[in-house]
This record gives sequence, C-alpha cells and structure tokens, in this order.
Amino acid sequence: MALMKYCNRAGCSRLVPQGVRYCAAHTEAQAEEKRQRHREYDAHCRDQEAKGFYNSAGWKAARARALARDGGIDIYLYIMEGRVVPADTVHHIVELKEDYSRRHDLDNLISLSEATHGMVSRAYKDTARRAAMQQALRECMQEHRRRLAGEGAQKSSGHPRPRPQPP
Repeated sequence: MALMKYCNRAGCSRLVPQGVRYCAAHTEAQAEEKRQRHREYDAHCRDQEAKGFYNSAGWKAARARALARDGGIDIYLYIMEGRVVPADTVHHIVELKEDYSRRHDLDNLISLSEATHGMVSRAYKDTARRAAMQQALRECMQEHRRRLAGEGAQKSSGHPRPRPQPP
C-alpha cells in the first residue's frame, strides 16, 4: 500500500499518495489559480519590453547558443562547487534594465539551474551584493573558458588557480 498524505489545499481532508500535491478536486483549481496569478502579473507588473524580448526569436537563439556553449550545465555550481547540475535557465549577468544593448551578448550570458538562478536573483536585489555576484559570475565564466581551452585549473607554474569567491 502506498504512503498517503493529506491534500495540500487548506481545509481539504482528502488523502493523496505521497508525492502528489493535490487531490483530483483541487488539482485543476490550483492550476487555474496559478494561471490567473500569471495573467495578473503579466498585465500589471511584468516589464512589457522584457516580456517581448524573452518571447523573441533573437533571445531564443542566444539562449540556445549559451546553453550549447556551456554544455547545458550550471556553470556557477560547476566552478564553485565542482557539481554538474543541468541548466534550465540562461541569466543576463548585466540585467536588461541596466544595459539593454547587451541582451544578446554571449559574454553577458551564463547557464544556471533554476535554484541557482533564484539565489542569484536574491543577491541582485541588494546593490552591493549585485556587484559582488556579477563579479563572481564573470569569474566563473572566465574559469570555465580556461577549462574549455584545455588549461584546466592549473596555471603554467603548476600552482592551483584560486576559485572565484562567492558574494
């Protein structure tokens, strides 16, 4: 018999299998609420210029090039922690609102996982942490390029290259 838990909907006492969030009655309702929240955010909060850009063929091509260049992995986690985690997001190191002209610049794009992107986005909310995070991301990209070029993590002197410091 499968392990059961209560539906995540407040006040619902229906049992669902472990790993399932909502009962059948609330699954569609939850999806509709999420769609409605997204519609409201799009209409009232989302930057319409950015929304148009992220739906453009130019962005989709730049995103695909960045993911291919980075091997489809989260570069930040690969360089900082030595972990290989699939990337599902391409992040602008210098945000669109800071410099819209760099929107397709591959040197301004880094592949990240959703979790890392959330951590980076939180750091960007504070000006000092944003600058430190941007520098760390640039250093991660430089180190990744060095490794791809075959230099590895060693300098010609044989001493280990220091890893970028997290902000």
